[in-house]
Amino acid sequence: MRGSSKHTLDFHSIVNNRFASMADTVINTSLEGAPVGSAVACPPLVREQKATWSGVRLWSARGLLALLDQGLISGANFLVGILLARHLAAKQYGAYALAFEIFLFLSVAYGALVLEPLSVFGASVYRNSNREYLGILLRIHAVIAAVIFLGLGVCALVLQWIKPGSNMVSALVGVGVASPCILLFWLARRGFYVRLSPREAALGAFFYSVVVLGGLIIVDRLGFLSPLAAFLLMAAGAVVTAPMMLARLGLTLRLKSSASQIAEVIRRHWGYGRWALGSAVAIWFSGAIYYPLLGAFHGLGEAGSFKALMNFSSPIGQAFAAMSLLSLPFAARAHHHGSLNGRNHLAARLAIIYGGGTILYWVIIVIFRGPIIHHLYAGHYAEITSLVPWLALGSVLRISATSQAVILRAMHSPYLVFVAYAAASAVAVLLGVPCTWAFGLSGSVFTLVLSSAVALVVASVLAHRHSSNSQQFTNPSAPVSNS
Repeated sequence: MRGSSKHTLDFHSIVNNRFASMADTVINTSLEGAPVGSAVACPPLVREQKATWSGVRLWSARGLLALLDQGLISGANFLVGILLARHLAAKQYGAYALAFEIFLFLSVAYGALVLEPLSVFGASVYRNSNREYLGILLRIHAVIAAVIFLGLGVCALVLQWIKPGSNMVSALVGVGVASPCILLFWLARRGFYVRLSPREAALGAFFYSVVVLGGLIIVDRLGFLSPLAAFLLMAAGAVVTAPMMLARLGLTLRLKSSASQIAEVIRRHWGYGRWALGSAVAIWFSGAIYYPLLGAFHGLGEAGSFKALMNFSSPIGQAFAAMSLLSLPFAARAHHHGSLNGRNHLAARLAIIYGGGTILYWVIIVIFRGPIIHHLYAGHYAEITSLVPWLALGSVLRISATSQAVILRAMHSPYLVFVAYAAASAVAVLLGVPCTWAFGLSGSVFTLVLSSAVALVVASVLAHRHSSNSQQFTNPSAPVSNS
């Protein structure tokens, strides 16, 4: 998915020349816990090989847990969207699609200002005071949650007054209730990733998916399925799960912090997050603009068709969002300690992993797109079948651009990510408006492909040029330039 852009944890190791990145990380991680006797008895090469494979198994398991965590959450939300598409009228599903984009906007802003800085500072600056740091973020979350709830509540009241009976009214109420709960759940998950505990996050995701899917079955059988019900189910899953996860993190509201400590955290998060916020909003905007355009030019039904099409990009997007939970902090440590050659190799490898994995996913979807669409949507939305290959191309380009955005963020340069996706947003506006007006859904998809290509090209060029500035990595506490 979008936005999402984005989500990390810390690795206790560095990069060397031989493995350029991940291999040396796992070697050092394994050697830290190796008995002294074994280090003396084994020849260096044998010891290195054993440590390598031991570390590979360790980090492979953590990577799988991260994928499981993200897969459970995105899978539950994906099934909610599919069931709504099967049973709701096109206008109702269009209202859900627009409301969900509002949630995504809130989530990318929250991720930029709270979650992404937490991944960076929680693994470095506040590594030895992690519990107190998370307690401060819990207080900040309470303020953000109140603003979201009240703001969307007011919007729903105004819309009800302007257009009584609109499908968007109840959808806005649902987003206003669900967003604070889900974001709290995400905060708890991120706390475990900072502590290198994806298992705990995956356990929380399991309980979340059980509540959401169990409630979905009950609501569907009772005949109460609606956008409001869907958002309330997501809120229920988060409300049940988040307190348990926070308790396991050892956080309570009784944690005391001075005003100066809270102000310092806010200052650090804003200093890092202001550019991350700009890039996150640009990423969201470059993909979300088509929903209101389609709704305005061609009706909510066309927006619903676009959502039905974009549902296919959600699983692979969420999979690489999980990968980013691991790759961003790893890349940050690699860029801090590694050589220029190692950093360039890391950027190339991430591009291959992200782009290659996305291609493998879309090959299956494109080949079997007809039967898949027919069975998922119970015969509805057949008109999107011909657009799936174009969406696949756009998805490959966009996720490949994400790999380069990871490199730029690792270099403490979120403002360059903003530049790349601002260029993509400019294409989305300049071409998206006339193309959507003239060609409807196909015009939106065509523009989406072009904007994704622009994001990839600009991000790749910026990452390559900026990687030559080694000073950026040796002094991560220095202020970000060009801010």
